[in-house]
Amino acid sequence: MKKTPFLIAASALILASCGGGSNNNQGAQSPETNDNGITEQNPSDAPKNADGQVVLSGSIDKNVTWKDLGLPVDYIVEGELYLNGNSLVTVEPGVTIMFTGTDGRIFVGENAGIKMQGTQDKPIVLTGPTNNQNVGSWGFVEILSKRSDNILEYVTLQNGGASDFALKIAGSASVKNCTIDGAEQNGIYILKTTAFENNTIKNCKEFPVVYDTWTENTTLGGKNNTYQNNGKNYIKTRFRFDEDSKSYTFLKESIPYFCDEGLELNNRTTTTIEAGAKFAFNRGTRLYVGPETIIKAQGTAADPIVFAGAEDKPGSWDGAEIRTEQNDESVFAYCNFENAGSKDFFDDCAFLISTDAGFKFSNCNISRIKAKYGVRVENAGNFVDNMRCDNITISDASSAKVIVNTGIEGVIDDEATLDGLDKIKMD
Repeated sequence: MKKTPFLIAASALILASCGGGSNNNQGAQSPETNDNGITEQNPSDAPKNADGQVVLSGSIDKNVTWKDLGLPVDYIVEGELYLNGNSLVTVEPGVTIMFTGTDGRIFVGENAGIKMQGTQDKPIVLTGPTNNQNVGSWGFVEILSKRSDNILEYVTLQNGGASDFALKIAGSASVKNCTIDGAEQNGIYILKTTAFENNTIKNCKEFPVVYDTWTENTTLGGKNNTYQNNGKNYIKTRFRFDEDSKSYTFLKESIPYFCDEGLELNNRTTTTIEAGAKFAFNRGTRLYVGPETIIKAQGTAADPIVFAGAEDKPGSWDGAEIRTEQNDESVFAYCNFENAGSKDFFDDCAFLISTDAGFKFSNCNISRIKAKYGVRVENAGNFVDNMRCDNITISDASSAKVIVNTGIEGVIDDEATLDGLDKIKMD
């Protein structure tokens, strides 16, 4: 049957007359396929309404396949639906799933799985009630498991996110060629994805993507994703990366990573930042790299890494505090530091190189700063011994561009007299 808006509306009226929207304890069970289009243990557990749609709520604890019934809406989720045990729900291309209200949710349990693989011509669609196609008209899908067969491809989540997110990956999943269109708050929460590619996230009132890295995620960002018309068009990320021996990677995305509490890299961690990645810092926050931390921020001349304030205003974030002593591996190359340098940051500077710090520092620009000093070096002797510095441009500082502490109280040497600083260019 051809899927048309008229039939969708008719389905909603029929559902209402049958008491649709109640949260009962009926559930779909397997393992046999019947003419409802769902593999189930008992056909009565997944009843059809008067329009032939399968009505689901409660729980599923067996393997289930949801087939395309050719209807405007194939499956209706009333309230909360739980995938429990080792169940795997497979949704075939072309299926449309309608949630009856803001409490409409699918939870994929810690051992369960969900495989939703649509195609470009036959996407899988998750949507709200036909009489309420406003943003936030249904809840969310939450994946708690880490199964390798958690897959979303060519899936559209339309007008979800009545609470925090439209899609929450608290375990792990592959997300490709999907669309999140409209969310009351944020589009997608990600703990870990095995792939995050070619997705479109638009019309969310808050952030399109929020990353959490407390335990699992070590790669942030994806490839060829599109972000449009979101209230805060940034990728929000947790501020602290400090689990020993863990490696983190920030991939280049089309929008910046938003560091609302700054970006702190601590302990024996390694952070790699892909060329072209951008970071936006909230007011009063900083980039911090600890002594044991390896930082590999390797941009290119054509695709520099950018650290900037979320506000396009000089001094809108504190700046960079670099304490890494890993001079054989740590590098800032082809990086732009913009709009940094509040007066309270390390006695009026935008970029602090601490005592004993050592890293490769080359082809970087520090610009549009509010602070008096562009760079403060805590120890001149150590700077000469540990640093490899080449072609650093500092502009827009109000007075001296570099201040160097010699280790002798009250004495400040001019930068031109120090090896390693002779290639810093003053505009």
